[in-house]
Amino acid sequence: MRKTKLLVAACLIAGGFGSPASAEENLEEGRKLAAEHCAQCHDIEPGGAFKEFPPSFASIAAFRSREQIYARVVFPPTHSGMPEIAFYNFGEDATNDLIAYIVSLEGS
Repeated sequence: MRKTKLLVAACLIAGGFGSPASAEENLEEGRKLAAEHCAQCHDIEPGGAFKEFPPSFASIAAFRSREQIYARVVFPPTHSGMPEIAFYNFGEDATNDLIAYIVSLEGS
């Protein structure tokens, strides 16, 4: 099952999903999604304290590439406690908004 998820993630990334930020991405919408679906576990604010588990969005942005962030949001590691919600429930545009928001926190 894990190999299948990794293969699907790789195909989505190779196919353009989770690709570099585009003009259509909306950071404010990404922040709203984060506040609604992620803030109960992660520190989602700019300048959030760096922590390991669960990591703050600022630390994720500092240590992961956009593609890695995308893959972890869409296909979280087994037994991580993070639900597989983004791509299936949000759709491509909203998922990319969320990823763009996370990436925007690098260096905050």
